[in-house]
Amino acid sequence: MGIFRSTCVAAVFATGATWSLAQSGQPIRIAHIDTFSGPTASTGTTVAKTMQYAVHLINERGGVLGRKLEVVQMDNAGDSNKAVAMLTSTIDQKINFMVQAGNSGIAGALLTAVEKHNQRNPAARVLFLNYGSALPDLTESKCSFWFFRFEAHQKMKMRAVADHVARSPEIKKIYLINQDYSFGHEVSADAKALIGKVRPDIQFVGDEFHPFGKIKDFSPYVLKIKQSGADTVLTGNWGNDLALMVRASKESGLNAKYITYYGGLFGVPTSIGAAGENTVFQIASWHPNVPVEDRQPELEKYQRDFKARFGEDLYYTSILVQMDMLAKAIEKTGNTQDLVKIATALEGMEHDSPFGRIKMRAQDHQASHPIYINQLVKGVKYDAEGLGMGWKTVAKVAGDDTQLPSPCKMERPR
Repeated sequence: MGIFRSTCVAAVFATGATWSLAQSGQPIRIAHIDTFSGPTASTGTTVAKTMQYAVHLINERGGVLGRKLEVVQMDNAGDSNKAVAMLTSTIDQKINFMVQAGNSGIAGALLTAVEKHNQRNPAARVLFLNYGSALPDLTESKCSFWFFRFEAHQKMKMRAVADHVARSPEIKKIYLINQDYSFGHEVSADAKALIGKVRPDIQFVGDEFHPFGKIKDFSPYVLKIKQSGADTVLTGNWGNDLALMVRASKESGLNAKYITYYGGLFGVPTSIGAAGENTVFQIASWHPNVPVEDRQPELEKYQRDFKARFGEDLYYTSILVQMDMLAKAIEKTGNTQDLVKIATALEGMEHDSPFGRIKMRAQDHQASHPIYINQLVKGVKYDAEGLGMGWKTVAKVAGDDTQLPSPCKMERPR
């Protein structure tokens, strides 16, 4: 298993440790800075388990350069300032690799701090690996040589949705409803731009924003959706806001389908319950029934293994992909110290993962991968959270088809 330590643990290497000692069997440490306490701690707990599983798989096959991987877990408690403080701790402990995702605002703060540190301290640089923050700007206007994102961002996923809508003539009227913060506004704007381009006949019959996490009764919103005549609701909502809205829709007799970004997040299928059957769709990079659908039973082991170890369904496959690709880059470089060469090895890398072919675009360090549109249904092999329902693929979009032109103008180290 991967080894977890709190931030108060003393650094393994003394200040005067030599490079050869570091290479002689000491673990390769990776700082995992994410939200493990507070209102969104359940998501953080799941990603921590997935990180642990990814490290276990690599260590089980011999590690990297004959050395084990070790995770140093650091809790930012959902706060950007604390996250930056954790980066300082990472640097103090002479850890070269840092992973994070979740909150895009925290990712942006960490990226700014990493850029400044690496410019000022070329002998103690940090490589920032991100497994899923949704904000496109992180690999566009804010792109960095020191930052790699291994999950498609929000606009790439919306492009997959647009492709699905283009192939679904039964979708005629879409109601947009989103939480009133930056991500929700981006989902709304990109839906109108990208879907409107491929299906100019589509009617957007609503474009609603509501307070984040404060609505207890969604029936007034559902009534508006019902009165609009929408056949499809497209939403970036997540957590309790999504569950309450779907349940209110079921209670009102609304027959519209819900296309969601986060319908499969840990706990959400359980919260939605029976109301989600045949109604909820999600955009995802994988789901446990893909190997069944593709008749690749050997790949079912990942879901079975993860469920047996942690009692949860495997969701964040981008974490497994991220760690495998990092391991390949380190092996190619031959050491863990030359971050320029490791980053260069990651650039343009194509990786045949158990979850599909992954391409890391050299221009902006943004990964592309297959994207699935899935429906929550009965009769599949692997249930979601023991509901008696699970995910079934209704559309698959190739990674190449989700790529968008990038405005990234990356400054590279000299």
